Amino acid sequence: MANFAYVAKSDDGQEITGFLAGGTPDEVVDQLHRRGLVVLHVVESRARNSVNRSSQFKTFMLQTRVGTRDLSLFSSQFSTVLEAGVPLVRGLRSLSNDTTNRTLALALSDIATRLESGETLGGAMAAHPEAFNTMFVSMIRAGERAGTLDVLVAQLAVYLERLDNIQTKVKSALSYPIFVLSFVLLAGSFLLLQVVPTFSKIYGDMGQKLPALTRGMITASDILRHNILLFMIAAIVVIVLVTMGFRTDRGRFLRDRFVLWVPIFGPIVRKAVMSRFTRTLSIMVRSGLPIMESLTMVAGAVGNVVVARAVEDARAHLAAGAGVTEAFRRTGRFPEMVLQMMATGEEAGNMETMLHKTSEFYDRQVEAATQSLAQLIEPVMVVFVGAIIGVIVIAMFLPIFNLGDAIVKGGANL
Repeated sequence: MANFAYVAKSDDGQEITGFLAGGTPDEVVDQLHRRGLVVLHVVESRARNSVNRSSQFKTFMLQTRVGTRDLSLFSSQFSTVLEAGVPLVRGLRSLSNDTTNRTLALALSDIATRLESGETLGGAMAAHPEAFNTMFVSMIRAGERAGTLDVLVAQLAVYLERLDNIQTKVKSALSYPIFVLSFVLLAGSFLLLQVVPTFSKIYGDMGQKLPALTRGMITASDILRHNILLFMIAAIVVIVLVTMGFRTDRGRFLRDRFVLWVPIFGPIVRKAVMSRFTRTLSIMVRSGLPIMESLTMVAGAVGNVVVARAVEDARAHLAAGAGVTEAFRRTGRFPEMVLQMMATGEEAGNMETMLHKTSEFYDRQVEAATQSLAQLIEPVMVVFVGAIIGVIVIAMFLPIFNLGDAIVKGGANL
């Protein structure tokens, strides 16, 4: 399908120019006639095709996915554009110029061009999966079908804002211990590679018998220094293998299962995943999409392979004739609280409301858990860092302490 430039006249005699997608010029003429326009000229726009290919190439080269925060901001701004009655093409081009995210800017510019060519908004957004996921596109299409695009975009803006808040809290809870462990690794490596060898040389010149802890630390230092290249290669190989493994279905499943059940952090991640699941399903049901289609979208949006597979299993049970709550109960992956709220909503006919309340509950749980963890983990990490560095330092100074004791004892014997 190519792009065609056209010149036409409206009923009031106003000359109109633009671009339309079509297989042949005759198809474009038919489209224009159906709009009530008098066609003056139609020609294939090779320059426009070249621009589109260039835009697609740039998008490919900058293939960084649009984050939840940028998408939330765009949804909020787009909702304002729709409420104000600004034409879609003009509004999207304005948002493209305003956004600081290069990938999103290119996507919005191309979407505006596609809209000028006669595509639907949902279809144009579906051409940019790097910016708009399947759930987002499905919501846009549902809004176009129902004529409630402005309402659904406003709901998406609220949904994405809450989702970004939860993600930020979870990342904040996980980032501090990761930073501390990285610091311990670097500091310990520096001591073993630079400080310990200096003490080892001094003690070697003295010919003194060293304590077991000191000998062990010197041995560890020697092994690390003499095999540093091997350790670096091994670390790189492990990182590459783990990264490649996480790109497989099995690897992602094992990673996400571990994240869900790891002590301390696992419960927080589980609450965050349940919040995302219930909030996503709530907004999909509220949009009027069929439950089977909604579950397909939810499975791709929960952000955890284990829970996504559970949603797919529930969908299969539902297709086999089970009720919504029973279908999810059979998977064995969802907390009783979620199931009870589902059952209440199913019986009362207000499933989306009960799911929304459940997501609000889990949001509060995540916030409380991350605050408690932050208060607990800081002193624990301080003690941990002090213990690791302290053991190395004590191991190095222990012979000096022993030498002092020997001198004192020798003086006493005299």
